[in-house]
Amino acid sequence: MPANLPPEYFEAEKRFRQASTPAEKIFALEELIATVPKHKGTDRLRGDLRRKLSQLKREAEIARRSKKGGKSYLYVVEKEGAAQVAFVGFANSGKSSLLAGLTNANPVIAEYPISTIIPLPGMMPFEDIQIQLVDLPPVGNESTDGWVSGILRTADAFLIILDLTEDPDVQADLLIEQMRKWNITIINNSSFVNSELSSQRQTFTLFKRALFVGNKNDLPFTKENYIRLKERFANLYPCISVSALKKENLEELKREIFSITGIIRVYSKPPGKEPDFSIPFTIPAGSTVLDLAESIHKDFVHNLRYARIWGSAKFDGQRVEKNYVLKDKDIVEFHVS
Repeated sequence: MPANLPPEYFEAEKRFRQASTPAEKIFALEELIATVPKHKGTDRLRGDLRRKLSQLKREAEIARRSKKGGKSYLYVVEKEGAAQVAFVGFANSGKSSLLAGLTNANPVIAEYPISTIIPLPGMMPFEDIQIQLVDLPPVGNESTDGWVSGILRTADAFLIILDLTEDPDVQADLLIEQMRKWNITIINNSSFVNSELSSQRQTFTLFKRALFVGNKNDLPFTKENYIRLKERFANLYPCISVSALKKENLEELKREIFSITGIIRVYSKPPGKEPDFSIPFTIPAGSTVLDLAESIHKDFVHNLRYARIWGSAKFDGQRVEKNYVLKDKDIVEFHVS
């Protein structure tokens, strides 16, 4: 065994031996290689590790190609809760710490560059609903970018997590550019989606809402960096500054996350009875009374005569037609024939 191997090597070697899936093994081995000092005594070791890494990547690629149905991904995160929001960021931006601060998940939080090697979901409570947050490996690693991009394409929205100690505006530019390479365009309102879809339909571009989260605002010189980030992007995307370590501004972050999901909550009320506030219906913003009826039961669509609305209506219990556009926290009373 070569001399002068640092303690980080043996820690990384242990993680590699414990890895079970192809993605875990590849990520752990890349991390292990990065800990090996470059000198004459480690040449053979680094060569052996690189050959092992190449073999693992070949095996993973063969496995992917052998699956039927075309393109496949090593990992898929089944959606739970009212919406799914994926974390996007570079190494050590604090993604795992944010997940731990916002949800019931227990991610690995460490100072070494890549502590997240598989997708880790957690449920974030927000008032009367749960939103699924998904921590992902950092962008820019070729062994995981394939399946990471696959998860991003199915998520409802993104948290673009930026390290405020390291030029967050430059990080944002690089992440936006990488999204474009994956045919994902970050947007901030639905009208932009509608106008762009018609002109870019043939490019298979997906449009996703995103929130820019400047993390580590408890450290020196981050205030100026956040101001620079807002000057660049605040007119295009919502921005917020937080500290995952000290749990600063996390409640406001939850409200902003709910905002970018593009959903609203609606409560049902049987005629002559009190509304049911226990479990709201969650539907896309801009949905109508008819859309809600269809999501509840198909028979409502055919038998629905009208509805009464409490909340966004001009007065409580106002009778509205099927095309009435609902707002967050509306109470809806259906009248059917």
